[in-house]
Amino acid sequence: MEPTIKLFKNLKTAVIVADANYKVIYQNEKSIEFFKLAFGTGDYVGRSILELHKPETTEMIKIHYQEYLEKTRTLYHYTVDIPDGKITIVNSPFYNDDDGDFAGVVEFIFDSSLA
Repeated sequence: MEPTIKLFKNLKTAVIVADANYKVIYQNEKSIEFFKLAFGTGDYVGRSILELHKPETTEMIKIHYQEYLEKTRTLYHYTVDIPDGKITIVNSPFYNDDDGDFAGVVEFIFDSSLA
């Protein structure tokens, strides 16, 4: 197993990775548990990350993907109220090593607010 993937696997923060076309390409165990509680199903690999968001958030994500593509934004975060408190979601883009093109987003979901 690649060292980076191994690191994410047991991280106590939910991690979900989507490619430039919104397709989920990786989830760690914590994100599977989180989404199972939130949506009744936890495995989103191969599906669109947009399925995990409300319509207003989906539009925001599309704008951010475009900004990441244009390299006018480097990070985005927001806090959401949930029944048990708050979560903070941090999105960070990643780029191809060979050509520097936008390749996707890593989303970290923290159980309590960082604010």
